Amino acid sequence: MRSTTVLAGLATVLAPLASAHTVLTTVFVNDKNQGDGTGVRMPMDGNIANAPVINMNSDDMICGRDGLKKVNYAIPATAGSKMTFEFRTYVDGSRPGFIDESHQGPISVYAKAVSDFDQSPGGSGWFKIWHDGYDESTKKWAVQKVIDTNGLLSISLPTGMPTGAYLLRTEVIAMQNVTTKADGNWYCEPQFYVNCAQVYVQGSSSGPLSIPTDKETSIPGHVHPSDKGLNFNMYDMKGLLPYQIPGPVPFRPTTSSSGSNAKAALTTPTNFSGAVPDNCLLKNANWCGFEVPDYTNEDGCWASADNCWAQSKKCFESAPPSGIKGCKIWEQEKCQALANSCDAKQFTGPPNKGKRWGDVTEQSSVQVPGVMKGADLVDDPVDTTSNEKANNNVVSIPAATATTFITTSSAASKPVTTVPSIAITTTTAAVAIPTETAAQNTLIRCGRGDKNQRRAMHINRHKRADF
Repeated sequence: MRSTTVLAGLATVLAPLASAHTVLTTVFVNDKNQGDGTGVRMPMDGNIANAPVINMNSDDMICGRDGLKKVNYAIPATAGSKMTFEFRTYVDGSRPGFIDESHQGPISVYAKAVSDFDQSPGGSGWFKIWHDGYDESTKKWAVQKVIDTNGLLSISLPTGMPTGAYLLRTEVIAMQNVTTKADGNWYCEPQFYVNCAQVYVQGSSSGPLSIPTDKETSIPGHVHPSDKGLNFNMYDMKGLLPYQIPGPVPFRPTTSSSGSNAKAALTTPTNFSGAVPDNCLLKNANWCGFEVPDYTNEDGCWASADNCWAQSKKCFESAPPSGIKGCKIWEQEKCQALANSCDAKQFTGPPNKGKRWGDVTEQSSVQVPGVMKGADLVDDPVDTTSNEKANNNVVSIPAATATTFITTSSAASKPVTTVPSIAITTTTAAVAIPTETAAQNTLIRCGRGDKNQRRAMHINRHKRADF
């Protein structure tokens, strides 16, 4: 009997460690989960996935680390859609949490129309569609409001966005370390948590978007060290309010019709570059598993098993730190089941041909909050459903929609009596834990021993798990 070996090395990940940081992992459209990691550009290295960007002139400010490279899939939406962004401290969602409660500050969402997702995201063309800072009426920062909604931020897309490909950029700014010398130089800089999601929007028009010159910005370059909102003592606000949110004021293009009529006339796009393929049986982030070839004999059975294992290997290798749930299911329920049927000399198949799992990370119940009212937004419709009522909703599973076919080859030959075990080191779900040296360097850069004892204590508390 031919035996099989499960790819155990691929089915395990390092347990995530504590961190105070955050990263965008998941996007919802009109309360429908699009799947962990799907369409989201995030670092593949779990050790830095939720680490902040400090240098405001760095290309990492555009879409975060590794954010210049596109991912396979994009998220379909219509102009005016409710978009919900999920942020996590533990990137794979193994534990709850958005960010350490001390990391208060503003949050902004930017957009940029691109010709395709291969286009370089840097430079001009960015505009802000939502932001919130410090709310004097509730005495809450935007970060605290998102902590209150379990790390989920809901906004609405502008109704006047033309059809096309967009990058949506989330920017969480943590102000807890910011203190300045008398000459205005920082002891410690703000922390920027930045990510981009690839979204294809079906709008009510196809023309180019005209952005007012005072609303358009370049990234990097949209914020500056001298900005008042980045030189703000959150521990002593006397005489400093109202808080000035860094970056330009929001621009929300509108249609001539009402938001509700515009949304009713639009349908979610399915045929676009970056859509999840129709023949995708199972999705994990930006990977899809496809049906193996039919077979009628032993050679064909094992060739199809090899095809399945090759796809499984690609799944684990391509999985971002948001998780490998889909890869494990493909490995166990597709590949191992297929190998078992070959072992049992059932040489007509494959078994369960065409079975679809979709995306297992879309299938969990998630409490999606209503649209959060931002600052300085003229046309932003606040969700009429209260957050409390919305939090009782069970998110439905969206239909899979589009692109990029994974090519595989059958490398194993019949004389091989076991499916080869593949030695791959993965840190898929690990979260940011800098080395002690890195932490010490940060302490030096941020002015250890500064008179602001609250800041000094904060840095000391996180010196092994924070930047």
